Amino acid sequence: MILSLVSQKGGSGKSTLAAAIAWELLHRGHKVLVVDTDPQGTLREVGQAAAEANRPSPVIVAMGKELSRADQLPRMAETFDYVIIDTPGRSGDVQNAALLAADVALIPVGQAAADVWSLGHTLEIVDSAKRLKEQFGASLKAALVITRRLPRTALGKALRQTLKDSGLPTLKSETTARVAWQECLAAGQGVAQYAPKDAAAAEARALVNEVLAFASTPNLKEVSNG
Repeated sequence: MILSLVSQKGGSGKSTLAAAIAWELLHRGHKVLVVDTDPQGTLREVGQAAAEANRPSPVIVAMGKELSRADQLPRMAETFDYVIIDTPGRSGDVQNAALLAADVALIPVGQAAADVWSLGHTLEIVDSAKRLKEQFGASLKAALVITRRLPRTALGKALRQTLKDSGLPTLKSETTARVAWQECLAAGQGVAQYAPKDAAAAEARALVNEVLAFASTPNLKEVSNG
């Protein structure tokens, strides 16, 4: 499975989610490749921190526009169980290539108004990739995931209702504003490995479980054709 994390808004939590998913899959015994397409290189820094601390890490490679080459990522992905692609904000070519390569796309959305306002452009890019993949007999599943929600706030409670109009499902799993989510990357770990007994670890594990289930569920066209 190839999973891309995309958002047109910087600071949406893509890299933190990508690390949480990749390290949890690695912890479960899978072979995981992380493709860092963000010029900031956050996941490469996480991998370096893991190496310096002698901690396990997925294989991490840096890619940019070469991601669009048809022979590039598929050939690399052959020896891995899962490929996680972290994308930059506001880089259309790279995000498009990541979506076209993906089986599943996750779109992180925070509860701030700016996060919701920026969602429209991301949805347009995802929809365009879906339609293009369908022309070649392939499919792209996409879902929203709520990140860094502040518990017991009116904004947090109203966000799910707001997202219903997006046309995409919103995962039941979500992340909340916990310190462990902020600290784990500097330690070279996913949050579930950094603080295994913290509530943030339970959030990460639940998210991975739901993403795997979502990826394996036939879409409506497949059901109707079956």
